[in-house]
Amino acid sequence: MSHKLIPTPQLGAAMALVQLLTEFPDLPHASWSVDQSTGILSGHIHNATFDALTEYASMLGGSVRPGHDFPMQGRMMRPHNLHTVWRDVQVGVTVVLPVPVQTAVAA
Repeated sequence: MSHKLIPTPQLGAAMALVQLLTEFPDLPHASWSVDQSTGILSGHIHNATFDALTEYASMLGGSVRPGHDFPMQGRMMRPHNLHTVWRDVQVGVTVVLPVPVQTAVAA
């Protein structure tokens, strides 16, 4: 009895991740996950700057957009999201950064 490999949405994303890490070993480290139903590859860059996300954008293409601000540990934070398609796989990479403090100007 032969077992036929049934393609899953996760397979393409997993293969794309292996290729990404092999071809671009110097990109900033990220935590990766693959959505089991859509096959979207998601990365989260921890303890980084906006420049880390732009490195991914320069290698993979796509556009970076800000997300919605949210409070975390007494600070306002803003996610910045790169959305692209790489090797026929939807990829999202996110870095969360503190929102710059606005300096109040005396009237």
